[in-house]
Amino acid sequence: MPIAPRRGPIALAYRVLVLPGVIAYLFAVSIVVLAADRFWLVDLATFAWPYIVVVGALLVVAACVTRRVKAIVMAVAGLAVALIPAADVPTARLSTAATGLKVLTANLYVLNAQTPETFVDLLRREKPDIVVMQETTRRFVTAITASRLFPYESQFDPSARDGIKVYSQLPIRAQTALQRAFTEEDAYKQPLRLELDENGKPLFLYAFHPETPRRLWQWRDRNAYLSAAADAVKGDLEKAPVIVAGDWNTPTWSPFFRNFLKQAGLASTAGGWLQPVTRFSLKLAPLAYIGASIDHIAVSPDISLHARRIGPDFGSNHLPVIAELSLPES
Repeated sequence: MPIAPRRGPIALAYRVLVLPGVIAYLFAVSIVVLAADRFWLVDLATFAWPYIVVVGALLVVAACVTRRVKAIVMAVAGLAVALIPAADVPTARLSTAATGLKVLTANLYVLNAQTPETFVDLLRREKPDIVVMQETTRRFVTAITASRLFPYESQFDPSARDGIKVYSQLPIRAQTALQRAFTEEDAYKQPLRLELDENGKPLFLYAFHPETPRRLWQWRDRNAYLSAAADAVKGDLEKAPVIVAGDWNTPTWSPFFRNFLKQAGLASTAGGWLQPVTRFSLKLAPLAYIGASIDHIAVSPDISLHARRIGPDFGSNHLPVIAELSLPES
């Protein structure tokens, strides 16, 4: 038998705010979890998913204050549904072994007002083995190449590669752009595939930067990009370890992120629903990093994770993602 609500403001809040709120919340998050892989605007809600989860937690607290069992049960159910996308993400196994490879990915942002030296200083401090960059401009390439921090670098063609550039301490055996069929009239982006030499053994690196899904055709092309790349990665997994890094323009909580990992056979180096923002609003940056987690590093099952963190602000509207990995011995 439900506990009788207190009379006065709490009873009014229950009828006017809390009960309608938990009902609407449960309905809304259920729609997103069930239909985000079929509808563009529904999938866009996953960019704000951590904030939506926080709203669910606040509704649970509000329901508990009213002491109404119906509201509490529905609020808890809504929060549980909202946590499903994070629970469904395959994550890399943790390792306490010594770090074998440090990977850094960063979207440099073509309108970055700071000098490239700010980013070069970051590379000097972090000493990554592999750097995957997106929206790279020639001034950044010139500065990083002149620093002589890396003996190997990918070919640079912004028009054909969407500003993707890779620097590496490992020799680059081959570089190819994944050839996929375009179904959208304005589509042009292709993942960049590199074969690296890791102590005489191959290591495949995919550099990503699909379309941002601001428009319907861009959403469709991003999804096609991820699906085609997943098939290619799955084939390479039969030969050697694989690392995928870049600005995916896909939040962790999108079904298309999870589907890519499962289709390709990879694992994310990030887990949980409360992840640091990697792409943020420059206008709000002086107050807080408000945005989404769309820059990712994913690895094959034979690669374990020693540590993962978000790097400092270097003038872009993205923060760098850094993963310290342990490669298989054989």
